[in-house]
Order: sequence, then structure tokens, then C-alpha cells
Amino acid sequence: MGKASSLRAQWLGERLKKARKDAGYTLVEAAEYLQLHEATLSRFESATYAVRKSYVKDLIDFYRISDQRERDALLQLCEDAWRKDWWDGQSSDVEHEFIDYTWLESRADEICVFEPMLVHGLLQTPKYARSIIRTAEAPDVTEEQVLRLMEFRIRRQQVLDGPDPTKLSVILDETVLCRPIGPVELMKEQLSHLVNMHRRGHIQIRLLPIAHGWKPGMSGAFTLFRMPAPYSDVAFVGGLAGRTYLEHEESVQRFRRAYDGLQESALTTAETNKLIRKAIKELQ
Repeated sequence: MGKASSLRAQWLGERLKKARKDAGYTLVEAAEYLQLHEATLSRFESATYAVRKSYVKDLIDFYRISDQRERDALLQLCEDAWRKDWWDGQSSDVEHEFIDYTWLESRADEICVFEPMLVHGLLQTPKYARSIIRTAEAPDVTEEQVLRLMEFRIRRQQVLDGPDPTKLSVILDETVLCRPIGPVELMKEQLSHLVNMHRRGHIQIRLLPIAHGWKPGMSGAFTLFRMPAPYSDVAFVGGLAGRTYLEHEESVQRFRRAYDGLQESALTTAETNKLIRKAIKELQ
């Protein structure tokens, strides 16, 4: 039995608990079927411990789950809870909560981002990422750690490549274009990178112009992950106080409405491209 506290394990635990209650069994009854102590099954459901696939298979039968999609979904969740992806080996440098963020990026059908301060990590060049990490996000770490964090961020961008890339929709505040991050050449390279990424059909970048004033949803950066079945959509908010993942439908719906409102206020993709090119020229 392994320790488990990831978002992946939490999803599985919640689904197993719901399946047990829907079937009308108590913790004691389900634990007796598995020949386990009820406290152990409780830890599976609360994601304190990762549950073995053999136990999940047994519970699927015991709870009389006949729908094949639901059976497959539970088994897939179990595999995800145990899986070691490339980023799991980065936990010595990367906060545990952000490992879950990276997992969401890798599974999402579409990632919707509002970023009022900086170019989002999936669109950052290596030099821009390094400057952000060194000066703002991790000023006290060693140069070796900075390089590992930078490489981690750039490697995350692989979700935008390949034959079936993840859709990315990003709304940036116009001030991002004129906020200097490093020398002029660095900013020119970063803005040029945005123009190039803008040409890719599955990536949409739109600017929220200063002239439009304040709009609902602009109170802080957030990410909305539109997830495939069996996962529910997830909203993410991060800051100095920590990282929060919201999965409850009512909470997620508020972020959907906020993002839709920001899209209505944002420039078109053509207008955005024109403004970015103008900013590049002004840096000459």
C-alpha cells in the first residue's frame, strides 16, 4: 500500500465511495468483502492510501457496476493514481500541488487561461521562463535548481505538440506586452514567439485591452481545465497563499462564466496579432 494524496487518487476515492453508497453498502460490509479492516477502505476512499487495481476490480463486481464505461473509468482512474509520469520525478524541485496541475495539463481536452500579469508558462520561451523563475518565483534557489525548473516548464509545453495536441485558449492582459522581463532582446523574442504560436490552429491567444476598463473575472489569474470523461472539469487558482483546485460543478461554472465574459471583452485574434506585432516594433 502506497501513500496517496494526489488529485488523481482523490478522484478515484470519491468515485469508489459514491459507488459503495449507491450500492447500499457500509464501509464494514465492503471491507469484509475485501478481507480488509474498515479503516483501510476508508483510507482508500479518502485517498490517504493508493488503492491496488485488484481491489478496484473486486469492488466493481461487489458494487454490481455493470455499465462498461463506468467500470473502465474506475480502472483508468486507478492506473492514473499509481502512474509515474515524467514530471513525478521532479518533485524535489516542484511543489507537490503543481504536479497535479501538470497532470491536468496532460489530460485536458482544452486549457483555458486568464493571465493578467505574465505570459503563461505554456507560451514562455526558455529565456523568459528562466528570468521569471530567477527573479520572482524562486529567487533563493541555486542556479542548478533554476535550470531544472526552467526545463520542467519548457517540457510541459509538449502537450501542445504531436498529432493530437491539447487545445489552448489564453487571454492575456495588454499590460503583459509592455511589462519588461529581462532585456529588450528577451522581450522581442518572447513576443515573436507569441506571434508564431498564434499561427497554430489549436492555440488561441487574445488580449484584453486596457481601454476596456475593469471587467468581471479580472480579479486574478485562473485556469479552467476542460476534461474528458471520466474526469470532471477543474478550475485552478494559484497565488502566494497556495494553490486551490475546484471541482464542484457550481464552483467550476462560475469560472466558465467568468472566462466567457472575458472572451467577450477581449480583442479578436487578428486584432491581438496586430497589437503584438506593434509592441515588437516599439521595442526596436
